[in-house]
Amino acid sequence: MRLILFAYFLVEVLAFIGVAHFIGIGWAFLAVFALMLLGGLAANVALRNSLRAAAEGRSSLTALAGDSAILVAGWVLTIIPGFVSSLVGLFMVFGPTRALLRRGLTARARRAVEDFGVRAYAASPISRVRTSYGTFTTDPSPRAETIDADELERLFRMDAVDPDDKDGPKP
Repeated sequence: MRLILFAYFLVEVLAFIGVAHFIGIGWAFLAVFALMLLGGLAANVALRNSLRAAAEGRSSLTALAGDSAILVAGWVLTIIPGFVSSLVGLFMVFGPTRALLRRGLTARARRAVEDFGVRAYAASPISRVRTSYGTFTTDPSPRAETIDADELERLFRMDAVDPDDKDGPKP
């Protein structure tokens, strides 16, 4: 975790130094704060539009949940001072890129849930139960009984009841 934070800090510092070298340090500070304000306002407007679309029935509840999560993450990234985080946050707030990101995250989450279900079933005791419903080979097993047509006819007649017979079937 420390390595990730150090890498983030290093990237942000290098981006700031590059922008400050290009436009000046005062303008670089102004640009960072402008990106923070612009990103915060854009995320606020996008979230309100997403909520309004869901309330009017123009979007589904799953799209609202996905959009809300991406917009909150984008908002957090935009209000963190820095050029790289603010630009990544703005891409998350921008509608078309948010839709692409939501589609990718939805597919990844669906695969993760399906994989979890398979792993949970494989770890459960019920996955070890095996049931055999016989065989489909032409080679009959020695325990198999064969009943011919004459025997079936005899069994059928023995169980059949004559409607005129009041005493019941005869042996």
